[in-house]
Amino acid sequence: MKIGITSDCSSGLEYAPFEHKIKITRTTIHFKDEELIDGIDIKADEFYKRLRETDIVPTTSAPSLGEIAKKVEQWKKEGCTDVIHFPISFKLSAYGENLVNAFDDMVEGVNLHVFNCHSACLMEGYCAHYAEILADRGYTVEEIMSECQKFADQTLTYFVVDDLKYLVKNGRLNAIAGFIGSLAKIKPILKLGQEGTIDVFEKVRTRTRALERIKDLVVEGAKNAKEVIYIVLHADCEDDAKVVLEDLKTRCQNGVRFDFTTVTPTVGAHIGCGVIGISYIILDGLKEKF
Repeated sequence: MKIGITSDCSSGLEYAPFEHKIKITRTTIHFKDEELIDGIDIKADEFYKRLRETDIVPTTSAPSLGEIAKKVEQWKKEGCTDVIHFPISFKLSAYGENLVNAFDDMVEGVNLHVFNCHSACLMEGYCAHYAEILADRGYTVEEIMSECQKFADQTLTYFVVDDLKYLVKNGRLNAIAGFIGSLAKIKPILKLGQEGTIDVFEKVRTRTRALERIKDLVVEGAKNAKEVIYIVLHADCEDDAKVVLEDLKTRCQNGVRFDFTTVTPTVGAHIGCGVIGISYIILDGLKEKF
């Protein structure tokens, strides 16, 4: 048995601070009638520059069956009998949940498995990377799926959004909550956790207070762990995010990695510019290390 790993470009793997051989399936970003393939036609810097210059709220289309089949075929040519695909959380896009039945028999001789990481961005990418490590070390599909479930259960993200209109218009956040937040100039703290949904965790009056609060939440949430990966993500606000990262480094003595990355355009289309997120991944209890 040889196992290949794929993921979609929601995963941020193209901007990952580690090496990998995961094959990435492509999302289409729509600026009204214009279609751009994430990672090919447009990348993060150009995407956010464009987002700041337009009133258009872009939409996205999930990777097509043909796109996914192409990656599976590539793994088949490399001798793989099984491929595990890591899509964005099922609660953020239904394509992953619908994929298995739709994909049946499209690529003869390869079994496709789909894992719901309940996450997005580099946290999704890290889960796929952990599967890659396990596959390289000879774990079975069942063992990889079990270990990745532990990984997903020990991953949590808080983030502060600068403009709620993207989440509201794309249906990722309740429209009434979005309207009230915009009206009152509230900066809600949003949470992406084990349920795989984006939920309003708290409402804070200013961005500065919201950033301090998510740092406190992350430090408190991971304080009893022995080994933790901390990730700071940003959507076109690199300088502010670097300040957050440096503060975490001084406060989190259990950090084995402190990673810094951009939010991929596929996800940025749904959250807009000015977002800062902090995630922790607790490594305690996992069979393999990074």
